[in-house]
Amino acid sequence: RVNIARALMNGPRVLLVDEPTSALDHERGAAVLDLLTDLTHRTATATVLVTHDPRHLSGADQVVRVVDGRLTAQGAPVP
Repeated sequence: RVNIARALMNGPRVLLVDEPTSALDHERGAAVLDLLTDLTHRTATATVLVTHDPRHLSGADQVVRVVDGRLTAQGAPVP
C-alpha cells in the first residue's frame, strides 16, 4: 500500500503495476486490488496491471493478453 501511495504522489496519468499481489495471501491481495481500483477511479489515473492470475481480471475495463511475447487477444474481460 505504501508503494501505491508513493507511486501516486506526483499525480501520474498512468500507473504501471507489475504483479501487485504476488507475495500476498488471497485476502490481502483482494484488498490491494480494491485499493487500486478505487484510486484509479478517484484520481482518473489509467492503471496498467500485469498479472498471471485470471481472478484479477474481473475489475478491468480492458484486457490485453500476451502469450510468448505476442498479443493474442484484447477487449473487455470475460466474466
